[in-house]
Amino acid sequence: MKQSFFFYWLCLALLSGCQSTADNGVDPRLSGSHSAQFFSKSGLQACGAGALAGALACQLGNPGDKTRCMLAAAAVGCGVGMGANYYLDHQRAQYANTEERLDAAIADVRKDNQQLQSLTATARQVINDDRQKIKKIKEDIAKNQVQREQAQQQLAQIDANTAYLKKTLAEVKSREQEWQKIAAAEQQTSGTRIDLLNAEISRMQQQRSQLESEIDQLYTQRSAIQLG
Repeated sequence: MKQSFFFYWLCLALLSGCQSTADNGVDPRLSGSHSAQFFSKSGLQACGAGALAGALACQLGNPGDKTRCMLAAAAVGCGVGMGANYYLDHQRAQYANTEERLDAAIADVRKDNQQLQSLTATARQVINDDRQKIKKIKEDIAKNQVQREQAQQQLAQIDANTAYLKKTLAEVKSREQEWQKIAAAEQQTSGTRIDLLNAEISRMQQQRSQLESEIDQLYTQRSAIQLG
C-alpha cells in the first residue's frame, strides 16, 4: 500500500511541472528565485525527479526493505514537502531515538525558514518597486498625463507578481501545516527539543503572515487604480 501511494505521489510531483512551467509577466526576480521555486510545485517536481531515480534503484536493486529504501530516496531534498506522514515514517526509520529525530526536524524547519527569509527579501524588493509604479501611475492620472498602454503593462505585471506571491505563500502555508502535524505527533515529548521545534514553526508562521500582509496592502493600493 505504501509503495503504490508513494509512486502516486511521485508521479503527481513529476507531472505537476508539465502542466504549466511558464509564469508569464512575473518579475524575473521572483520567477527565477530559488527560494520561491523551493516552495512551489515546480520545486516539488524537482525533488521528485531526484527521488524517482533513487526509487527505481530501490525497485531494481535488492534492498532488504524496499519501502524504507524508497522513503529514504524521497526524503532527500523533499523534506516535509513529501507530506508529514511519509516524513515521519522516514525519520522514525532513520533515527534510533526521539531526540535525534527532533534534532533533525528542527534543522529541516530552520532550512525552510532560511528559504522563506530569502524569499521575503526578494519579494520586498519587488513589492517596493511595484509600489513606486503605482504611485507614479496615480500621479500621472491626477495630472491627466497617464500613458495608458504603458500603465496597463505595468499594472499587468503587478497583478502577475501579486498572484505569483499569493500562490507561493499558499505553498508555504501548506508546508507550515505539515510541520504542525509533525510537532503534534511528537508532542508527547517534553523538554527543550519540542519547544525549539515549535519555536521554528512559529517563526515560519510569523514570516509568512508578515509577507502576506504586505502583499495584501499592495493589492489594496493596486485595486484603487481604474484606468477606465
